[in-house]
Amino acid sequence: MSADASGKPPASPISGADRPVCWGLLLMALVALWVTLAARGHTALHHDMAEQFVWAQQWQLGYPKHPPLPTWLFKLVLCVLPPVPATLYALSAVCIGLTGVFTYLAARTLLGARSALFVLMLWALQQPFSWRAWIYNHNTVLVMTVALTVWCAAVAARQRRLGWWLAAGVGAGLAMSTKLQALVPLFGVVWALWRTGAFGNAHGRRGLVAALAMAAVVSAAPLWWMLTGHTNAMAYATHQLGSGQGEGDSVRLVQFVVSELRMMWPSLVVLLAWVAWAVRQGKVHPLMAAAEGELNSVAKPASAWVQGLLLLPLAFVLLMGLVGGAKLHAQWGVQTFQFLAFALVVWFEPFFKALPWPKAASLFAGMQVLGLVLAAAPVSDKLHAPGAVQGYPSAELAKRVSDDWARLAPGCPLRFVDAPFFEGGQLAAYVPGMPAVRDAGLDERWQPVRADDMAQAGSVVLRQDPAALPADAIHSHDMFLMPPLRVKGVNPVAWGIRLPLQPCAKR
Repeated sequence: MSADASGKPPASPISGADRPVCWGLLLMALVALWVTLAARGHTALHHDMAEQFVWAQQWQLGYPKHPPLPTWLFKLVLCVLPPVPATLYALSAVCIGLTGVFTYLAARTLLGARSALFVLMLWALQQPFSWRAWIYNHNTVLVMTVALTVWCAAVAARQRRLGWWLAAGVGAGLAMSTKLQALVPLFGVVWALWRTGAFGNAHGRRGLVAALAMAAVVSAAPLWWMLTGHTNAMAYATHQLGSGQGEGDSVRLVQFVVSELRMMWPSLVVLLAWVAWAVRQGKVHPLMAAAEGELNSVAKPASAWVQGLLLLPLAFVLLMGLVGGAKLHAQWGVQTFQFLAFALVVWFEPFFKALPWPKAASLFAGMQVLGLVLAAAPVSDKLHAPGAVQGYPSAELAKRVSDDWARLAPGCPLRFVDAPFFEGGQLAAYVPGMPAVRDAGLDERWQPVRADDMAQAGSVVLRQDPAALPADAIHSHDMFLMPPLRVKGVNPVAWGIRLPLQPCAKR
């Protein structure tokens, strides 16, 4: 199942398995279906998605908290699609779908066509790439760019072509332009290449230099922007260190492990079913399989990739909790375990050799159908990621604010909103025209909206306490919204109107 000594994967014993375009299109369609089902009942944007509507007001080399690539992608999409929530959901579906395609292509290069299909099926059952594929944030783009880098690096090491090394460098540069956490999986890629002997010849060493140079060129401007103090991305990346002090290390680790197991359980259940079938049919004995895996693990090139893509990132995260004193967050597992399916196929290789393709496909399809049925059922509201997407009345808030603005500033377009990022992002997404948002919680030096422009054109001001509204804002007792009590993590909000300096209707 793994590559042979020449670096070439074995031929597939499955007729028709080597159809990457077909499998890629099927995967993209499956991810799109998951996103559609998950997003159909959302009445508000996830917090991270609201941030994108706040930041996507202008082109910058970096934005608060993170490098710029995710927001750049959103702004590019807005050149052809309207600024509405569905556009951001569609972008998330494309990014997660491409993540799966690149993961499949990398597995196909390293393991062969048949094994790549097992990787594809197990990957598609991980909840961050199914149930939670609708969330567009920096993790969404990070896993896509890392998967792209892995695929290009695997092909470069096998074919020894400079173009693939440069492509791997582009992928690495894009990853670094997405999130600083990219350093961890990128180090894992270099580790895997080194362990498989890719740098044992002059071509491999030149390729590594070319890839690093290309990555530096691609990410130079965003990293310079960050290091020169234009964003607080570095502080955001390091502020978690020590954030868990006062809590028991074991509690933090147990919570993280339980959370990640919850995200991976569909793929693990299908894996166990596949293994149980192979054992029950007498195709392979568990002890013999374990012995075979132990004997071959050192010689397998795929084992080095498992180390670099899964074990090293996992060790880093656990050390962050044990040594760095960080509180481990569930979202850290999205990238940490993005290549879990690859590792499982490598580890359970003897069982997959004995597993008939129809049996494997039927079990995978059954789990997918069950998941899709649950996603379409009312119970799905309790299975989605938190983030105030079910129940918060964003459309009602946008309509009431728009109506008050039209009544008090007739003929004037609503161009500016001064609000906390969550409420401001909801208005930017649900008010026609995507008004620019001045983030009330952001440092003045990072504000994308000039105060003079807001004073000239007027603005809507939102605060969680009516007493915090500015004195010159027109406010009445009915300019207030209380979210339903069932919606957690949100606050009541009041708003006022700052009129434009000149009445628009008389211009």
